Amino acid sequence: MGESPDEAQVFLSTLRPERRDKQLALAVVAVSFAFFVVAVPFAKVQLAKVWPFIPIYESALIISDWLTAALLIGQYKILRSRSLLVLASGYMLTSLAAVAHMLTFPGLFAPDGLLGAGPQTTAWLYMFWHTGFPVAVLLYARQAPPEPSRIRDATGGLFVPVATCCLVILGALGGVVALTTAGHEHLPPILDHELYTPVYVAAIATIGMLTFAALAAIARRRPRSVLDLWLMVVLCAWLFDIALSAALNHRRFDLGFYAGRIYGLLAASFVLVALTFENVKLYARVVRAFDRERAERRLVQQRTAELNEAKALLEKRVAARTAALAASNRDLTREVSDRKRAEHALRRSQAELRDLAAISSSAREQEKRRIARELHDELAQTLATLRLEIDRFGEQQTTASGLPPPKLEDMRSLVDEAVTSTRRIASDLRPAMLDDLGLAAAVQWLTDAFEQRHGIDCELIVEPVDFDLDEPYASTAYRIVQESLTNVARHAQATRAWVSLLRENGQVVLRVRDNGVGFEPLARRKPTSFGLAGLRERAYLVDGKLDIESAPGQGTTIEVRIPMPTRHEHVDS
Repeated sequence: MGESPDEAQVFLSTLRPERRDKQLALAVVAVSFAFFVVAVPFAKVQLAKVWPFIPIYESALIISDWLTAALLIGQYKILRSRSLLVLASGYMLTSLAAVAHMLTFPGLFAPDGLLGAGPQTTAWLYMFWHTGFPVAVLLYARQAPPEPSRIRDATGGLFVPVATCCLVILGALGGVVALTTAGHEHLPPILDHELYTPVYVAAIATIGMLTFAALAAIARRRPRSVLDLWLMVVLCAWLFDIALSAALNHRRFDLGFYAGRIYGLLAASFVLVALTFENVKLYARVVRAFDRERAERRLVQQRTAELNEAKALLEKRVAARTAALAASNRDLTREVSDRKRAEHALRRSQAELRDLAAISSSAREQEKRRIARELHDELAQTLATLRLEIDRFGEQQTTASGLPPPKLEDMRSLVDEAVTSTRRIASDLRPAMLDDLGLAAAVQWLTDAFEQRHGIDCELIVEPVDFDLDEPYASTAYRIVQESLTNVARHAQATRAWVSLLRENGQVVLRVRDNGVGFEPLARRKPTSFGLAGLRERAYLVDGKLDIESAPGQGTTIEVRIPMPTRHEHVDS
């Protein structure tokens, strides 16, 4: 239906009773009880037989019950709660029972009543009539209360359940009418010349207990609605009706007879009046909603006109701004094209510079290898030959005079130092074992020389043991270790260093770590300091990646990851 649960709270069957509702219901019960107390002493006073009272009273009762049932069916159509259909069925049953009671009332339309009524028919119909409504209320109380969150479309699905209830009611009432008319001789006598028999007293007591049970069931029902509250009022009036018109009076047409039926009519009208006021409130809400909708429509139309004017003005501004942006876009496009060309030229220049650096690095390594070999093969051999000649000359001088001259010992020392320096310089330029024994042996020799030269413990880990690389990867890894250890010796103030050369997941992993003073990696470097930049460039030349982790007082770790080269990879020199 498009209603929210909050909007559905206007229904009596879902609306929770407020304090004023409870006070009004209590006031109605109190006034009814007061009239009941006043009428009880005079209940047996015989009054005149006003025959029109019966059809007027029961016609009003029938109309009231049918209207109440129709309004309850209307709520069932919206809320689809079985309890509402059961209660509507109870009101339909009482209205149809009142019709049968009126038609069979003796002396009203015929001396013995219509429909083939007997002397006990009307009394028994009264009992069935006043039994049906409490039973319907008991069934209503046993059903689940209506839930506003289950509001459904009110356009269909109503005929079958309502028709079924009507058929059941007509069948039940038809059976009762047949039993009390055609089969009244099989029923025990309930009246003896308009006087009450014990069977009558038992039947009235049963009806009273059923009414009390229905009242208790409604009182225990949770959550309780305004409809439940007025049903409790109806059941109280129903009790007063039964007490005055069927228990405390003497016979028909006494004061109790008239007063009880007035109570019955009032009981039938309570829920009808409440439902009528509910419909009036709903209609008022619809009118207010329609007025709000018309006001909002006028406001929307006014805002639409304002928006159209603003749209036209905005379109003019957008057109002007679009033209300006198009011109700016053309200029920006040209500038972007120029920048892209400049960036492309810069990247090409950087690539050429890196290629040149790679060629230069390779040339330097080859030149270092050549110089190292010349130092080792020529100068070192020449010095070694000179050392042998000095030894031979010393032997000759010793043979002549008995002792070698002191100058010869100085010459031997100088030649030995020259040989040592030559070998050290040649090794620093390019250790021969890097070419002869491989990278692992060269790094081992480098760490041993580092320990001896600087007095810093250095631990080496190589995995696998036969680790080796082709050029230029071997030279790059060796130079990175060499430069890293040189930085440790110069700047770290360390007492221990660790070098690891590993093969992990298709990569060469080279780590150099120390326990020195460390530094801040993000700090601005000195203008003349290119050590770390040189390491990055060396790693870049073999597609490697260099990471530096350091902090003041926590040492430094340099890690280089180089993709594992295949055996056929090489770099052109």
